[in-house]
Amino acid sequence: MKSFMESGAPVPRRGMLIFVIAGALLMAASIMAGAIMSPEGKDIPVVLADGEVITPPWYITIDGEKIALVDSQQTAQEVVGDVIEEYRRGSGTVLDIEVKEETQTEKMEIKNGDKAPDILTEKEAKELLSEGKNGESYLTVVTTEEQVQQEPIEFEQEYKPEPDMYIGEKKVETEGKEGTKEVVKKVVKENGRSIREEVLEEEVLEEPQEEIVLTGTKNYDGYGGGTGNYSGDNVSYDPSAVYETLGNPIDNIYISSGFGQRWGRLHSGIDFALAQGNSIYAADDGQVYFSGVSGGYGNLVKIDHGNGMQTYYAHCSKLLVSQGQHVSKGEKIALVGSTGNSTGPHLHFEVIINGNCVNPLDFLDL
Repeated sequence: MKSFMESGAPVPRRGMLIFVIAGALLMAASIMAGAIMSPEGKDIPVVLADGEVITPPWYITIDGEKIALVDSQQTAQEVVGDVIEEYRRGSGTVLDIEVKEETQTEKMEIKNGDKAPDILTEKEAKELLSEGKNGESYLTVVTTEEQVQQEPIEFEQEYKPEPDMYIGEKKVETEGKEGTKEVVKKVVKENGRSIREEVLEEEVLEEPQEEIVLTGTKNYDGYGGGTGNYSGDNVSYDPSAVYETLGNPIDNIYISSGFGQRWGRLHSGIDFALAQGNSIYAADDGQVYFSGVSGGYGNLVKIDHGNGMQTYYAHCSKLLVSQGQHVSKGEKIALVGSTGNSTGPHLHFEVIINGNCVNPLDFLDL
């Protein structure tokens, strides 16, 4: 390898070397002079340690925390504006848009000879603000929208007793049909997720058509299942093999009278003693096929659960459901009372399978 002298390259004279150094200093000075003479409001360029000349970058701050560093204040403002604007593209007309956090821009303190800072591109800064930490955006953009939607109107079912059909049997006499309504809503969202809705107005476009269901009231002559006698004290069957456990019809369990012979006749259910006005609940999903006054039962609710099973809730002070209504397991259907043949507030609860009273304790988890 040739030495610098052997290469034939001219050797720079000492004066020339001084000239090169002076030129570099002059260039740096001219940059600084240009910065000093820059119009007011312009960022002053700096020479970094690697020789790159940049203007000071700007931080995007959220609630005082420095989140992203971009090349200029304008870029910082555009990034925040673009992230907010993304949520203007909702499913309705945006009435208002605001950000919960305080967003600002702040110039980075940088001087000649500093290392190059980690400056994000506009795309990278947008992604950082939107995705944030653990997928949660740094910004909470709240939009208020007005939405106009068409929604279905569920049809109601009316249950008509049919004496020629057995208890537990059902038949649709008239098919139901959903209706349609136009709904105007005010919807408040946070980062595109609905947090509150308010219906402003509704207009029915098409009325629903009620469904008519025939439900049998005719008793079976017997159970017919061959698994035991369902109409007396000596019941020998496994109800769990056929039916699910029923929910408790009341909150506080105190049985004042059980199922079986009482005063020379069959007491066809069990009595739960508790104060007037306590809640009574449906023991299972089903259809109310009677709700009203019924002789010694007083105010009475009868529910058909299908599969040949019904439950009775007697002596109520107030009935909260009506005939034909569908109820869910655990739904409040009445209040405890002392109507009919009753000596004090209590719930008389019966379980009937295919027209025969059975011991409710075989179906309850007390």
